[in-house]
Amino acid sequence: QALAALPKVKHYYLRFQDKRIGEDHAEVILAHQTYGHPEGCEKNDEAVRLLLEKYADEPLVLVFDLKKKSLPELWLQVQNVLAMRGGYQQGTFEQASVKCKWDKARRALRVVEVLPRKFPLRLGQGDFKTQGKACNQ
Repeated sequence: QALAALPKVKHYYLRFQDKRIGEDHAEVILAHQTYGHPEGCEKNDEAVRLLLEKYADEPLVLVFDLKKKSLPELWLQVQNVLAMRGGYQQGTFEQASVKCKWDKARRALRVVEVLPRKFPLRLGQGDFKTQGKACNQ
């Protein structure tokens, strides 16, 4: 609302009616360490999807670490996004940091950005692992 009150900002958005101030200047990132992972909790994943669906018109995105065999439908989306952008050879990575937004038409997550990785975010063993959530953010 503060930006919307500025005269130059008002003038700019009068020319571009389809644009929204919030999406042009900020987004809310929900970083979920175990989304879709076997060690995660399906109830938590469902709560995340419900939240994303409820605020689908807002600049709310989900960022999480995806493993090759954890969510087949999202893994396929990840591969398709990378293939469309070029320079990707199938099977060259097994992990990815993924940014998704809720797609109202499909009533499902839609992959927006992908950072493919060969190694997991959390390195180490047992209680001596790096912090993964900070890496996702």
